[in-house]
Amino acid sequence: MNKTEDIFNNAKNEVQKLWDNQNELSNFVKFPDNLILKNIKSKKVPITNRLLNWKNNINTNHKDVHLAISALSPYAKWEQGYDEKDVGNDFLNKYGFFELIGPTGHYETSEMALYVNFLDKNAYYPWHNHEAEELYFIVSGKAKFECEDQDIEILSSTKTRLHKSFQPHAITTIENQVLSFVIWKNKFENVSKIVKR
Repeated sequence: MNKTEDIFNNAKNEVQKLWDNQNELSNFVKFPDNLILKNIKSKKVPITNRLLNWKNNINTNHKDVHLAISALSPYAKWEQGYDEKDVGNDFLNKYGFFELIGPTGHYETSEMALYVNFLDKNAYYPWHNHEAEELYFIVSGKAKFECEDQDIEILSSTKTRLHKSFQPHAITTIENQVLSFVIWKNKFENVSKIVKR
């Protein structure tokens, strides 16, 4: 096993431990068995190194998980999912995600998708929706979550937010960046789309 595989497996093991201890996660979807690491080429986005370097002032109840994901950052295949014309360049400089576990993830499974989501300070993730049911789990940091038919809420470490299929939602950060897990079940094939409000 090489260094990169060690880093990925450490992150996966930390995530699995988290699943075993967080009912919100395990009740939403079962953690898949027998995950095998695929050989996927890494790809960086503007915020990749910001997550890699976020080792102090973490504001988390899950430091081991945060540091494992931070260490993984340069080896992951980062994506942004939107065109600049739809979200603006400022957002794309402050946002990125990668699929750690899922149909096209570093660990392949058809049972769920787990995206590692990073949003820098002073960022606005516009209203969007998708067909998949979604659970946000905040690993570290803090953000304001808005969602149609739900109260506005500030979420910090260990807090969760459920979004139903096609339920529009938006996220804002101010003085804090936020690292979260975004878990999808059912209908993975349809991507997020910006919605006008």
